[in-house]
Amino acid sequence: MTYESLAARTGIPLPPTFVRLLADGKTRYGDDLADWKANWCDYTVRAQPLLSCAYDLEWIGPEQAGEIVEHWLNPGFQNARAFLPFAISGAGDAYCLMKTAAGDVGVGLIWHDRDTSAIESASFDNFVFETLVESAADFEHLLDDFSPEHARDCVRANVSVAAAYLPANLNLALEDMISPQSLDEENDGGMISSAVAEAALSVSPPFERERFAVVPRWQCNER
Repeated sequence: MTYESLAARTGIPLPPTFVRLLADGKTRYGDDLADWKANWCDYTVRAQPLLSCAYDLEWIGPEQAGEIVEHWLNPGFQNARAFLPFAISGAGDAYCLMKTAAGDVGVGLIWHDRDTSAIESASFDNFVFETLVESAADFEHLLDDFSPEHARDCVRANVSVAAAYLPANLNLALEDMISPQSLDEENDGGMISSAVAEAALSVSPPFERERFAVVPRWQCNER
């Protein structure tokens, strides 16, 4: 199983940025499990994998993505709607590439135990960008393992790594977001204010979330 074969199976083309991240190893957790367990702290602060600063997001490989499609997010279970998972939450919710109403490829978080979800990002690039902005505004989840200073370093490292992959307008917005004049030095749980976050997000065209029905995972196991 590869992401290319999964894309062909689901009919959802892989975004170029996602393909490049895969090819460059930017979604990998070290060389192997032992390496990750021994060095996860250093890897996380250095943005390996990309979005290491994000709350409750774990990249997955094509084999696990294929299992999710087979047993849960299968068009046969999901009212003919197709999904291409690329990450999960700790509870097993799935971050997925999906076709939008306009025929583009957006990103949604599909809840494993709810009967509705939504496409929340207009593209994979926007998803990465929005996740970085959210992490800069609120990195309290990182404080279980890191100091506020190291949490800021983690966000900065992720923005730096993302610069090689995101479009210029999104990179410029991220640079402005973490510039010295934009930083919120009084907040130990984040490095920018909500106003700075909103200003950064405003560079993307408005996208109306597309809600849809979902058959919860446990119900698919009964079919």
